[in-house]
Amino acid sequence: MKADPSAMFHDGLAHGELRYLRCRWCATSLPGFSVLCTSCGGADLAWELSSGNGRIHALGSSAVVELDEGFRIRAELAPAPAHQIWQGAPVRLEFASSSDGSARPVFRLTAA
Repeated sequence: MKADPSAMFHDGLAHGELRYLRCRWCATSLPGFSVLCTSCGGADLAWELSSGNGRIHALGSSAVVELDEGFRIRAELAPAPAHQIWQGAPVRLEFASSSDGSARPVFRLTAA
């Protein structure tokens, strides 16, 4: 991995992609801002594209979503009735435009 992780991550968002890193030593998946594997300490990380499917892991002012690939990201949750939002609820990635025109990840509830 040679490029700045945050630049590669944000470039992916601008292209409608959620990129993450996978350790080539132990296959751990990591959020796009990592420089070392949190599992084995390895520095040989490769960029991969997320499917965008996951489940709500935790709720607060934003949601922590665990993606099917095994990493977690904090992001906005699209408006939904409160009774439909629960830990473990399935979600799908979408993109929205920020006030500065940049893309940001937003997750929408999907059918269970």
